[in-house]
Amino acid sequence: MKRTRSSRLSRSLATALLCTLCLHSILISAAPPAFTTTPRNRVFFWKVTSTTLAPDGVTRPVILVNEKYPGPKIEVNRGDSVTVVVENALDVPTSFHWHGLTMRGDPWYDGVAGMNQCPIPAGTNFTYAHWWHAHFENQYIDGLVGAIIIRDPPETDPFLHAYDEERTVILSDWYHQPTGTLLTQYLNPDSKGNEPVPNSGLINGKGVFDCSKVQGNLPCAQGERAVIHFVPNRRYRLRIINTGASAPMLFSIDNHLMQVIEADGTELNPIMVESLPINTGQRYSVIVIANQDVQNYWMRAEIGTACIPITPTNLDPVILGEIRYQGAGAATPTSQGRFVPTPVEKGQPALVNPAFEAACEDLDLYSLHPLKPQPILEPITNSFLVRIQFKKGPVDDIVRGYMNDITFSNDAWNPTIVQNMNTSAVYGINQHVMKIERRDAIVQIILDNSLGGEHPFHLHGHTFQVIAQGKGIYEEGKTPINTINPLRRDTATVPNRGFTVIRFKADNPGVWALHCHIEWHVTTGLVMQFIELPDELRAMGIPKHVNKLCDIGPPQGFKAHTGFVPPPGLLPPAPAPPAPPAPNKKGH
Repeated sequence: MKRTRSSRLSRSLATALLCTLCLHSILISAAPPAFTTTPRNRVFFWKVTSTTLAPDGVTRPVILVNEKYPGPKIEVNRGDSVTVVVENALDVPTSFHWHGLTMRGDPWYDGVAGMNQCPIPAGTNFTYAHWWHAHFENQYIDGLVGAIIIRDPPETDPFLHAYDEERTVILSDWYHQPTGTLLTQYLNPDSKGNEPVPNSGLINGKGVFDCSKVQGNLPCAQGERAVIHFVPNRRYRLRIINTGASAPMLFSIDNHLMQVIEADGTELNPIMVESLPINTGQRYSVIVIANQDVQNYWMRAEIGTACIPITPTNLDPVILGEIRYQGAGAATPTSQGRFVPTPVEKGQPALVNPAFEAACEDLDLYSLHPLKPQPILEPITNSFLVRIQFKKGPVDDIVRGYMNDITFSNDAWNPTIVQNMNTSAVYGINQHVMKIERRDAIVQIILDNSLGGEHPFHLHGHTFQVIAQGKGIYEEGKTPINTINPLRRDTATVPNRGFTVIRFKADNPGVWALHCHIEWHVTTGLVMQFIELPDELRAMGIPKHVNKLCDIGPPQGFKAHTGFVPPPGLLPPAPAPPAPPAPNKKGH
């Protein structure tokens, strides 16, 4: 076992974050655990393995931590020192990113292979001193996701007395084939850039798939739905996370309103909603009062089919879980959703569920204001205009993502943070490196998506202000901006054929990724990186045990973007080729 090293968690998050793991016991947790005033040294031991599992009834290979999907939940207090010892028992490398944590003082633990560290080699251990999820070779699609909850002291938690109990709700789209198979199809000219689409969806790792719609020879049995128990008239804080690979979702509970109190770790002036759009990588906390008749109700996560490039014939876009009131027994809910389809008259077009369109955009920017106000960051000292588009490669005709005509690629075993140690380092154009050299610089990034479909963009190392968001093209000085206590978060959706403008202060030395959180788009190049305060970062050095990850180098024959290829004993029968799906109107 390598020597462990602890590091103080850098900030408090009010919500669960993306992670590689989450215990099923979260479904029956009661009141929040008591806050301990004395900081603790917390050590977690994780073993990464692969096996077969059937979260929605369809058996497929998955990657697990401590034999669970979702995996172990990390639940700590602000001020605790946290060490995660990872044993990689896979036959391929891996790495972990701590989604939403800014990693101040420990940028080499951010977990992005090729930026902050080399991957953890197969058969070795590595210690992270700190939403986690895998950040190497699309592994989080195959199961490496989970939750982190960091609690504030009672005297600084404004919502502590606003709810009686809490639950964690992890939403995910789900694929019946491992990423190795899906990437082979995707990174091919025949895909025309249409990323793989999910076969189903899960709530807290559970779902029900119609076995008659299974494509290929995959084993299928009856799945099960997630169940959350309510006691009448109690107030529940739901920490909702979208850990999916690509699908935005609209979350709701039949007959219940939700009070939104937090987004991506930022506490908000509460607003009431009937439904909550939540894109991949985003987190919200809502308070729900169990004030309805004592019976059972559907909990819904509706996949935004208007936002994905093709509509598969075997996808049920409405993912269901159950809210069971105490005293109502285990009867199947009969509640109706917000939108009840009406019979289609002969010759009339079918109605489109508005939920599917509503999932494609964030909650109204001007309705969300942090509870602790901060003025807009100004004056701008560094401004970056980033144009997003997809186009065919000049040599292989494979459609890839481009930011300012650069499609990202790098060497996972030659991290940018290591290259930065050389003051005369020259970065390749496809590393897409931007430097921010002035401390406390106010950085503005204009994400111009006027040519394509929606993208949830995530920035590592910072919580940013969302200054503007809308359709069309952003024009500096003309387009209205959100100047009064703007929303602060770390993942914001760039609308279909629109823009999002963010700002942050350069006060955290490190190498920080800015990328679309649709994992397939990461693979095809929608990534750039900022070297923030490179001189200060260089002066910090890099711990020896982090550098040693690079000593082994890549496995023999390694090729980037091959995804999770299960060991031979886990491979399912080869599927029959599916019928070509009908394209949607919206593409990239």
